[in-house]
Amino acid sequence: MSKSEVKIVSRIKTKRKTWHTVLASAVFGKKELGESFLGSPEEAVGRFLKINLKDLTGNMRDQNAYVSFKIVKWQGSTLDTIHTGYELTSASVKRMVKKNCNRLDDYFLFMTKDNKPLVVKTLMFTIKKISRSIRTQLRKVLKEILAEEFKKNNFDAIFSNIIAYKTQQTAKKQLAKVYPLKEMAIRKLVLVSREQTAGSKTESETAPAKDLEKASIEEPAASI
Repeated sequence: MSKSEVKIVSRIKTKRKTWHTVLASAVFGKKELGESFLGSPEEAVGRFLKINLKDLTGNMRDQNAYVSFKIVKWQGSTLDTIHTGYELTSASVKRMVKKNCNRLDDYFLFMTKDNKPLVVKTLMFTIKKISRSIRTQLRKVLKEILAEEFKKNNFDAIFSNIIAYKTQQTAKKQLAKVYPLKEMAIRKLVLVSREQTAGSKTESETAPAKDLEKASIEEPAASI
């Protein structure tokens, strides 16, 4: 290379990563969930994360449940989320199982007052073995109780009542008029995609399995 020749070297520009704070939804008082190291906050939008309910409430009894969040927007160095689900741990469900009783599992697709479709999976344990007719009646009454609850409340109110166990306690008390239960639990609550629930039965009707399979359940696909 002659002295008159100049070698040109191009430098690849890279985005500098910074820490962004992830905040819980308003139901949890915008509590800090953690931090994410990102080149751009837009990268996090659409991501899901699961947090133990105990870490949000500080109550030890809540350690058997998880809450799902979805990052929906960013402001400066903060990432805002919405709550999209609630779920009991498998271990806690196993501990509910006792001998000489009936376990009744059900799932429903309800529409809230603010028109948000939710899949609800319920769980009941009876004190003793019961007849099929009583089991059928318990399922029927539970569906009616939840349908009324979801119809008159918006998603945030429903979610708050479930994580505070108010819905479960109220349902258990009313179901005792049919037959006393050892346990009545909301095993899972999931916000589903409205566009993909077309044709599914909602509100006071149970959603058939074939319809629920079509619903796009918003569950964590990636963590931050």
